[in-house]
Amino acid sequence: MNDKFYKFLEKLKYPPLKIRLLVYALSLLSAIGALLMLLVDFTTFPLSIVAYTLFGIAGVTLSYAVYLVVKFIPTAKSVVVNFMERHDFTYLLLKNYGFRTVIFAIGSFAMSVIFGAFNGVMGVLNRSIWYGALSAYYIALAFLRGGILTYHKRKVGKNSQLDVERDELTKAKIVRNSGIILLVLNVALSSAIAQMIFSDAHFMYFGWTIFAYAAYAFFKMTMAIINIFKANRHGDLTIKAIRSVNLTDATVSILALQTALLATFSVGTENVSLFNTLTGIVVSAFSIGIGIYMILFANKHKRNIQNGQI
Repeated sequence: MNDKFYKFLEKLKYPPLKIRLLVYALSLLSAIGALLMLLVDFTTFPLSIVAYTLFGIAGVTLSYAVYLVVKFIPTAKSVVVNFMERHDFTYLLLKNYGFRTVIFAIGSFAMSVIFGAFNGVMGVLNRSIWYGALSAYYIALAFLRGGILTYHKRKVGKNSQLDVERDELTKAKIVRNSGIILLVLNVALSSAIAQMIFSDAHFMYFGWTIFAYAAYAFFKMTMAIINIFKANRHGDLTIKAIRSVNLTDATVSILALQTALLATFSVGTENVSLFNTLTGIVVSAFSIGIGIYMILFANKHKRNIQNGQI
């Protein structure tokens, strides 16, 4: 009896694929059925029996499904890693932090272009300087990322011909120029913030989309902070430039989110203009600080190269 019980437990720990798929399907169907029961009056007989049966099955199967997913994550991870290591592109994506940063930066570049175009259209339709200034800011940010990415592409193609010292000097110039561009872009950003304050402009998101954007904005900010520390450990100056631009972009997303949240959920007693002014000043000052830091850091790095310290 004990042997059979232990064998049964062992099968529960490591069920075959067919059983796992059956559990996933059953947990999904029972969860949907339980949710549907909540939409009707399930307290009356015989519907109550069906409802409580579904609740019980959903609870058990969902718990077991979560256990199976967690249990097989290491196996799935191993399969994915082995697959990625067999192909050049995915191998670099997995092992090379600089390459991975550049590939993800292409996505950020595309998002900046799309968001800039969207704000441009909104600016024309609403005759708003707020949207127009933001459009200019995001499009310029896209060009800044694009310039850094272009150097990476050239570098990958001609790596064997580049002198290390000249390469480092070029990277230092890229960081310095990126800092200067961020300072110039702050004019557009400050104009957008001033227009937002004086005309009581703000972003609007319809229904539940504001929560999706809030989750995206906080995720973007969190990843930008984490990645800026990773970039400092990595040592590649152009990677630091990309991460600094991403961090500045993330702070603007937080400002945009605040304007939308205050416009949607304020009850009229809050001083919305004051909150937006304070956050706008902080975001603008932070952007200036990042730009100045990049310029000073690049100049120091350039001097160290010329003095033979790197």
